[in-house]
Amino acid sequence: MSISSLKDLGYQQAGTGDSLDAQGEYALAHIAGFPEDIPNEAKEMLYDGYRLRHGERHPAKVYAVVNDHYILATPEQIKNAKVEKIEIGVAYAFAYSSQEFGKLKNTNPALHGIIKTIRDDVGDYCSNRLGDLKRACKRILDKRNGRAVSRTTLDFTESMTKIFDAQTKSVKVKEAKRDTTANSAKYALAVKAFWTTYNK
Repeated sequence: MSISSLKDLGYQQAGTGDSLDAQGEYALAHIAGFPEDIPNEAKEMLYDGYRLRHGERHPAKVYAVVNDHYILATPEQIKNAKVEKIEIGVAYAFAYSSQEFGKLKNTNPALHGIIKTIRDDVGDYCSNRLGDLKRACKRILDKRNGRAVSRTTLDFTESMTKIFDAQTKSVKVKEAKRDTTANSAKYALAVKAFWTTYNK
């Protein structure tokens, strides 16, 4: 995506909003009970689409298998027919059933680690996109029913508490994904130090 100015950003954002509204209308017309409920079949079809989109944005990568280790293949390794290679992306990661994926942790932990990262990232992406669609549908329904969308104004303490709570979840997720910059214990101490100083 290319954005040339704030005016262009506004135009593109408005277009995104219009598209989401149209998508919300379609969802309401074709998914019984949505957004409060969603049949498993409908959810899986949506997730198929979300995974397809994620795969387009994050193309598969070629790994070279060296001594049972998976490393991103260099151009030379890609050209070398003698080097064992494997292309891993969203489609490959989700070709494994849950049971097959679980077994992989014991039979091929290196491959399991790569696939787990992809599956976790895609899972978060799908969940977020479904959340976007549900919120769009709720806005549409509120408008149809003449309900005004109320906004709760938080004071500073409430705002900071909300931010810290959200980041507490985030740091744990990133820590689980082996983000070396994430440390839930240090984060908890930092939050405690903030409130200790602020409440003096």
